[in-house]
Formats: sequence, C-alpha cells, structure tokens
Amino acid sequence: MGRRAKKRADTMTMPNSQLGRMVLEAVADDYEELEMIISEIVKWTGGEIDATDKNQIELSLMRCIADKDIEAYEYSEKSCRFVPTPSDPQTLHSLWFYITEQGKERLRILEEEDM
Repeated sequence: MGRRAKKRADTMTMPNSQLGRMVLEAVADDYEELEMIISEIVKWTGGEIDATDKNQIELSLMRCIADKDIEAYEYSEKSCRFVPTPSDPQTLHSLWFYITEQGKERLRILEEEDM
C-alpha cells in the first residue's frame, strides 16, 4: 500500500491523429527503432504502457508508413547507410524509421493546428 501507483499512458484513449503525431515527432530528427519510438511516447505521456498500448503505437506506425509519412529502413553494414526496405508487422522490431518530406509537411500542419 505504501507504493505509489505508477501512471499509465493510455494510448487507447488518444485520438489517432494525436498518436500519429507523436509517432511522426519521434522520427522527425533521426532514424529510430520501434523501441525508441515507444520510449519517447512513454516519456511524453508521463506514464507506462502495456501490450495493448504498444500494439496501438505499432498500428499507428504502420498507418504512417502506408500513408507514406514514414519510411522503413534497414542498416547496411556493407555500405554503412540506411537502405529503404519494405515493412510489415513481423519486421517492425528489426527496422529503423524516418520521416519523409510528406510526413514533415503533415507534422507541420498538425503543429499549426495546435497553435
């Protein structure tokens, strides 16, 4: 009873646009892995997440990829570069992600709407 209850970041109640914006923001400055995207969202929401919340973040990431706002990459040891690659739910945990020009424009518009 003396333990403080940890705050839970309930991504289930976030509008898709809010979660999508967070996913875009997480990859706006650098190539990021899925776990780093999740970590950033947890930090921004000030709570913990469970498997359902992680699933919602993965779905939002897949939506952003399908909408061409984010592109998936593999890191090539041979060329020491990130190489665009197809993605699916089974490969999300082994890829890197970065925002596209279209995604930057969408993020800019979402940020303007919040002003």
